[in-house]
Amino acid sequence: MGLLHKIQIYGDSILKGIELDYTEKYIVPKESGWQYLEEEYPLAIVNRAKFGCTITKGLDQLSKALSKGLTCDAVVLEYGGNDCDYHWPDISANPHGEHLPNTPLPLFISSCREMIHLLKKNGILPIIMSLPPIDAQRYFDWFCRPGLDKHAILEWLGGDIQTIYRHQEMYSNALCRTALENHVPLVDVRTPFLAAKNCRDLLCIDGIHPNHEGHRLIGQVFGEFAATHFQTA
Repeated sequence: MGLLHKIQIYGDSILKGIELDYTEKYIVPKESGWQYLEEEYPLAIVNRAKFGCTITKGLDQLSKALSKGLTCDAVVLEYGGNDCDYHWPDISANPHGEHLPNTPLPLFISSCREMIHLLKKNGILPIIMSLPPIDAQRYFDWFCRPGLDKHAILEWLGGDIQTIYRHQEMYSNALCRTALENHVPLVDVRTPFLAAKNCRDLLCIDGIHPNHEGHRLIGQVFGEFAATHFQTA
């Protein structure tokens, strides 16, 4: 693998750098880990991550960019947080019905494989990122705030709020397997989060977005990856 210089990022709010501010509004801080990498290494980074993006939307976005002549050395792919999520108001209203995630796991995996294939076909290195863990209890409380029926949703979850955590973990595990099977680099941010003494301290009040310290940790992980894969001055 050659050293990399031109990097583009495709993903969702995690790599967009979005956090919750003190008013509980989602913001993109002025400073980001990508700025640090550009200062530390001679990199040209273009961040195309979008808030709320799923992998199918990302595949469409990437396909259009490639058709227009996308040129870079590598693309970081970070998806899964929105894909594994459900439309909770529907579940609240009908806990005995059948409900699918935004992107069912088989479609999520096939879409990831297709993105890898397209990038390799165009001579661009795909880089996969695992998902930071979530705080299921915080997230449950967060999405129930508009007045959803907690008891109904908990019933649908099988009486265990941690079902939310395990479901998200399946998507992260799928990313790791897909990277391994397709022989592409994996930036594992999940393990350092889990290794922290209190992972909750790295997440916003919504339980799913890394806070400032969480984003700093993600930046450190990418910094370690950059030390061996990105061009140095």
